[in-house]
Amino acid sequence: MAATSLTVFAYTATADPALSTSPTSFKDGRYIVQFVDEPVAVYDGGVAGLEATTPDDGERIAFDSDAVQDYRAHLEDARDEILADVPGVEPAVEYDTAFNGFAAELTAEEAAELAGDERVAAIVPDGLSKPQLDTSSEFLGLSGEDGSWESEFGGGERAGEGVVIGIVDGGFTPENPMFAPLPEPRPDQDVIDAKWKGECEEGEDTPENNVVCSNKVIGARWFDSQGHSDVAGYKSPREEYNHGTHVATTAAGNLDTEAVIEGAPVGLASGMAPAARLAIYKVCWIAIDGFCPNSDIVAAIDAAVSDGVDVINMSLGDAGDTIVDPISMASFAAAEAGVFIANSAGNSGEAGASTVGHNSPWVTSVAAGSHSRTFAAELTLGDGQTFPYAASAPRFTETEADLVLAQEIAVEGADPVEARLCAPGTLDAAKVAGRAVACARGTYLFVEKAEVVADAGGAFALVYTDDAAQVDDLETGWDTPLWTVRTTLAAGDAIEAYAAGNDAATMTAHAFEAVTQTAPVSADFSSQGPAIVGGGDLLKPDITAPGDEILAGYLPTSTPDGGNFGIMGGTSMASPHIAGLAALIKSANPDWSPMAIKSAIMTTAYQTDTEGEPIGREGTDAAATPFQIGAGHVDGQSMFDPGLVYDSDATDWILYGCAIGQFQEVAPADTCESAEAEHGAVDPSDLNYPSIAVGDLTGEQKIARTVTNVDDAIGVYYPTVEVPPGFKVKVDSKLLVVPPGATATYSVTVTRTDAATAEWSFGALTWSDLQGHEVRSPITVRAVDIAVPSEITGEGADGSAELDVKAGIDGTIDLAPSGLVASETRTLALSNPDRSAFPMDEPVERDQTESFELTVPDDAAMGSVATFDADQGSEVDLDLYVYEKLDDGSLELFGTPQLSGSDEHVDLEAGRTYMIFVDLWDAPTSAVEALVHTWVVPESAAGNLTVAPESLEAEAGGRHTVTAIWQGLDANRRYLGTIDYLVEGALLGRTIVAVN
Repeated sequence: MAATSLTVFAYTATADPALSTSPTSFKDGRYIVQFVDEPVAVYDGGVAGLEATTPDDGERIAFDSDAVQDYRAHLEDARDEILADVPGVEPAVEYDTAFNGFAAELTAEEAAELAGDERVAAIVPDGLSKPQLDTSSEFLGLSGEDGSWESEFGGGERAGEGVVIGIVDGGFTPENPMFAPLPEPRPDQDVIDAKWKGECEEGEDTPENNVVCSNKVIGARWFDSQGHSDVAGYKSPREEYNHGTHVATTAAGNLDTEAVIEGAPVGLASGMAPAARLAIYKVCWIAIDGFCPNSDIVAAIDAAVSDGVDVINMSLGDAGDTIVDPISMASFAAAEAGVFIANSAGNSGEAGASTVGHNSPWVTSVAAGSHSRTFAAELTLGDGQTFPYAASAPRFTETEADLVLAQEIAVEGADPVEARLCAPGTLDAAKVAGRAVACARGTYLFVEKAEVVADAGGAFALVYTDDAAQVDDLETGWDTPLWTVRTTLAAGDAIEAYAAGNDAATMTAHAFEAVTQTAPVSADFSSQGPAIVGGGDLLKPDITAPGDEILAGYLPTSTPDGGNFGIMGGTSMASPHIAGLAALIKSANPDWSPMAIKSAIMTTAYQTDTEGEPIGREGTDAAATPFQIGAGHVDGQSMFDPGLVYDSDATDWILYGCAIGQFQEVAPADTCESAEAEHGAVDPSDLNYPSIAVGDLTGEQKIARTVTNVDDAIGVYYPTVEVPPGFKVKVDSKLLVVPPGATATYSVTVTRTDAATAEWSFGALTWSDLQGHEVRSPITVRAVDIAVPSEITGEGADGSAELDVKAGIDGTIDLAPSGLVASETRTLALSNPDRSAFPMDEPVERDQTESFELTVPDDAAMGSVATFDADQGSEVDLDLYVYEKLDDGSLELFGTPQLSGSDEHVDLEAGRTYMIFVDLWDAPTSAVEALVHTWVVPESAAGNLTVAPESLEAEAGGRHTVTAIWQGLDANRRYLGTIDYLVEGALLGRTIVAVN
């Protein structure tokens, strides 16, 4: 099927209330500007005299063709014409391949003028994305005589040939042995030469800080449109810290590279696709603590597609509530151009549900789990007591030191409570002098405690748990400037009892040993669903891969012995596993689409550990759910022979985006209308995805799927269903007969029986044949009594909006508006932002943080607190941390978005008192007046919000249209209200109404 003919890559500047066309709504700052014209990757004609440039399915863009060159010239001319109307604007970055536009510093007036230009689709404030901070090949079934490398490629030295993996991250260290040149001649060189159009930018730094490429790392670029390398870092693709090197070598490091840590051999390390080529795109900078400007990420995606990569790994970013931001849209174009994209799911698992990042269906979101090898070590106190410990890095030699409690070597006048935590400025360097300093856990991060001990001259930091409420786990591999030991609660009690007042206290950290453990286990830090986007109608994360204690390449400057290997953990480490495995599938099946590859990975995943038990969630006794592991753990062998795949393309993604109400924001305005007129409107659950998800089942729902046979033989498949408790599942086809290359469509009807309202239930549908194929799709479903939009937004003093309502019950449903009320505002004076982490465990005020108390009474409908980019400017990054104040005065974390920029909000429940901390993470100046909005919405109408009709005569499964109407508002204020759906006074559901 040819690429879709719909324009989808530009969204209106007024889609976000913070981005209105009023000059006063913009601030001076850096913006990403998007044009209406399609980028090269998705242009399929329509401009007189210019041929389509988007490829047919299975093909790549012919970048050296006349059609591409002519269209690029057209885009350049159009850009020049637009810029000619705003003299003085100098683009810092220009895009035309996966995204069409530029990034630049703009005045408020320039931004407003561009926003009003019909040739401009969107202006979005630039922001920062966060990096998501061995024996994996054996655990995944790749290495060994019976492994996939041998069976699929004839050996690891050929695994991944013909494929280029682009790493969008922090750069690389070319001297690392896992980046060494591959043996010549290369059997895949003709394939690489035909696709690769990239280059090696050696850099503008000193010769020793520039880079060289080879037949392994065939391309390297660096993106620094904001001048961060002028402050700190190399002016080249060379990395200043470990993230990019570790990620790249995990994906495609060379085969069987001897790994040595502190002089001790720890085994052979290999990347997932050791024969694949690498292209490095440096976007993260040490000058901003390793963070990555979004405008540079878009530029890197743009370049990678143009260069000819097959796979992109981005171990960057956080959870968000949109799939139409510039990075997502650039990824859309990349996927449509045939590029598989792996993203880390995020490291906010301990923060609760709906923390999973990268919710777009065209990317693969990767959760983290453990693998069968771990490192274990014991710590012995001078009195003989022995306890297990973890460390920032494994040491393979014994370490002895005198031991002292931090509070006993505090500087004069220091608060002993703060000293005990190793707070900055509390330790007396004259008393530290090479000793191991024991710091109580809490308030400050491990890295901050380590910095304090290092600055005072300590041998290493010993951080002990002293609170049963803290997660008492032992995982090795995290970044600190000084070797840092971590112990459990039991060890903490013993350390304090033994070392208190004991000038002769000592300790010995014994050498680490590699041991086997039951695996996989879903990592407690791995972010989990349900996804914020789509209301649960798309399962995220997609898949789990090893992400805990991963051995891969390191910078010599980051290891005690100046070595080239180290251990890190995070979904950042899980994502390149999937990128490398996708490269292997692509190498074996060059004509497979990115979604076919994703499907093969997901439908062949497994859900049990090495003991045959369901995969567990770390820190709990419960089995992990699909919201934590997606389809399950990737199987590095079965993925090559999935039998059937679920494929999709840009048309399907557009229809999904329209179904969840987000692609209505894209330009031209009739995008959704055109797509639905041509293909028919769909329910978001009908996206042809390898998983099945229904977030708002109101009685019964039929879900359609189409499978493609990628086997060489006719497939005869029969279904089996693991029925989600509380539901009935019926498959309309008792048999699927699918010839090679052909498709078959079936439907699944899910019916609520006795499922509890608003509770998620899990099951699976598996299609099996007699050849050993088992094509498994997880099912996630939630029954609701009513399905309504969780929130609608509007603009203007007067206006209206339509709501689609689905009933899950029979009877009369009354509609009751509350509010609208205008926000109360307060201004907080914040200063000296240093991008230091907010101490969430023990929140405190400081220069960059102020707090206030807010009570939402029992008789209120709800409350909310928010900050906005439009108030602060695009370069200011405020973070909200909202705690519930309990009866005993203690604080319990309630919510924290922690998104890039200052567009943050947390909705509050009635009958609670909250402490709200506003933290200035970053700003272009040393002081900021932070404007904070709060609302307390009463359970009564204010007369400015009405609904029509006022009640519904409902039947289970029926659909209704409701209109919300507001009038008489102050156009310069922000309003909040609700629409409640009631049956005999009992609340069924609620829609929040926000009008700006």
